[in-house]
Amino acid sequence: MAKAKPNSDTIPRPPATKRKATPAKREVPPPEPQVASTQPEDAMTQCVALCQEQRWREAVILIRRMRERASRTGKTDLHASLTGAFQKIEFSLRRQMAAAVMNGARELLAKEYLLDVGK
Repeated sequence: MAKAKPNSDTIPRPPATKRKATPAKREVPPPEPQVASTQPEDAMTQCVALCQEQRWREAVILIRRMRERASRTGKTDLHASLTGAFQKIEFSLRRQMAAAVMNGARELLAKEYLLDVGK
């Protein structure tokens, strides 16, 4: 068999150029979501987290323990500041309890009204 002659009518191709090697793409793990950890660094951080979640009862218990610990260890400055914070958190707890009583009373009166109207 005879070798085929290159066709003179075809367009010559430019010489192949070498491409720069690109580094292999590393799989980057997705960033972990910023979730409030269940065990905060210290008790004050935990107390703040409880207050932000409006869990006043747990915050009062925690700050009462911290206040007692500060009193036992002789940290008077910390005890004084925790006493002020305790009063504010306890006020919020009392406000929450009062609101719950008011809502309960409102629901009870609404039920009584419906019973009276039904007669």
